[in-house]
Amino acid sequence: KKPPRPPNAFILYRRSKQPDIVAQNEGISNNEVSKQVGEMWHKEPLEEKMKFQRLADAAKMEHMKKYPEYKYRPRRPHEKRR
Repeated sequence: KKPPRPPNAFILYRRSKQPDIVAQNEGISNNEVSKQVGEMWHKEPLEEKMKFQRLADAAKMEHMKKYPEYKYRPRRPHEKRR
Protein backbone atom coordinates (compact mmCIF):
# COMPACT_ATOMS: atom_id res chain seq x y z
CA LYS A 1 0.00 0.00 0.00
CA LYS A 2 1.27 3.45 -0.94
CA PRO A 3 1.84 6.02 1.81
CA PRO A 4 -0.61 8.95 1.89
CA ARG A 5 0.35 12.34 0.52
CA PRO A 6 1.34 14.95 3.10
CA PRO A 7 -1.50 17.42 3.83
CA ASN A 8 -1.31 20.88 2.29
CA ALA A 9 -2.30 24.15 4.02
CA PHE A 10 -5.92 24.02 2.86
CA ILE A 11 -6.38 20.40 3.96
CA LEU A 12 -5.12 21.29 7.43
CA TYR A 13 -7.39 24.35 7.50
CA ARG A 14 -10.40 22.28 6.44
CA ARG A 15 -9.59 19.66 9.06
CA SER A 16 -9.58 22.36 11.76
CA LYS A 17 -12.85 24.00 10.62
CA GLN A 18 -14.94 20.92 9.77
CA PRO A 19 -16.06 20.06 13.34
CA ASP A 20 -17.46 23.58 13.88
CA ILE A 21 -19.36 23.58 10.59
CA VAL A 22 -20.79 20.11 11.16
CA ALA A 23 -21.84 21.09 14.70
CA GLN A 24 -23.66 24.18 13.38
CA ASN A 25 -25.25 22.38 10.40
CA GLU A 26 -26.40 18.93 11.41
CA GLY A 27 -26.51 16.45 8.53
CA ILE A 28 -24.46 18.62 6.16
CA SER A 29 -22.68 16.73 3.37
CA ASN A 30 -18.90 16.71 2.98
CA ASN A 31 -19.34 18.43 -0.37
CA GLU A 32 -21.18 21.31 1.28
CA VAL A 33 -18.61 21.48 4.10
CA SER A 34 -15.86 21.82 1.49
CA LYS A 35 -17.72 24.64 -0.26
CA GLN A 36 -18.17 26.56 2.98
CA VAL A 37 -14.58 26.02 4.08
CA GLY A 38 -13.35 27.08 0.64
CA GLU A 39 -15.25 30.35 0.92
CA MET A 40 -13.86 30.88 4.42
CA TRP A 41 -10.32 30.15 3.21
CA HIS A 42 -10.55 32.77 0.47
CA LYS A 43 -11.64 35.39 3.02
CA GLU A 44 -8.89 34.60 5.53
CA PRO A 45 -6.08 37.14 5.93
CA LEU A 46 -2.64 36.18 4.70
CA GLU A 47 -1.35 35.78 8.27
CA GLU A 48 -3.91 33.04 8.95
CA LYS A 49 -3.10 31.26 5.70
CA MET A 50 0.61 31.46 6.50
CA LYS A 51 -0.04 29.83 9.88
CA PHE A 52 -1.48 26.82 8.07
CA GLN A 53 1.31 26.91 5.49
CA ARG A 54 3.85 26.59 8.31
CA LEU A 55 1.89 23.63 9.69
CA ALA A 56 1.86 22.07 6.21
CA ASP A 57 5.61 22.59 5.87
CA ALA A 58 6.15 20.87 9.23
CA ALA A 59 3.87 18.00 8.16
CA LYS A 60 5.82 17.68 4.92
CA MET A 61 9.13 17.48 6.79
CA GLU A 62 7.70 14.83 9.13
CA HIS A 63 6.38 12.94 6.08
CA MET A 64 9.84 13.06 4.48
CA LYS A 65 11.37 11.55 7.64
CA LYS A 66 8.73 8.84 7.85
CA TYR A 67 8.77 7.99 4.12
CA PRO A 68 12.23 8.96 2.79
CA GLU A 69 11.72 7.15 -0.52
CA TYR A 70 8.27 8.68 -1.15
CA LYS A 71 7.67 10.35 -4.49
CA TYR A 72 4.24 11.46 -5.59
CA ARG A 73 3.22 9.48 -8.65
CA PRO A 74 -0.32 10.24 -9.83
CA ARG A 75 -2.25 7.46 -11.52
CA ARG A 76 -2.54 7.57 -15.25
CA PRO A 77 -6.04 8.10 -16.62
CA HIS A 78 -6.35 4.49 -17.79
CA GLU A 79 -5.36 3.01 -14.41
CA LYS A 80 -8.34 1.88 -12.37
CA ARG A 81 -8.65 2.72 -8.71
CA ARG A 82 -9.09 -0.38 -6.56
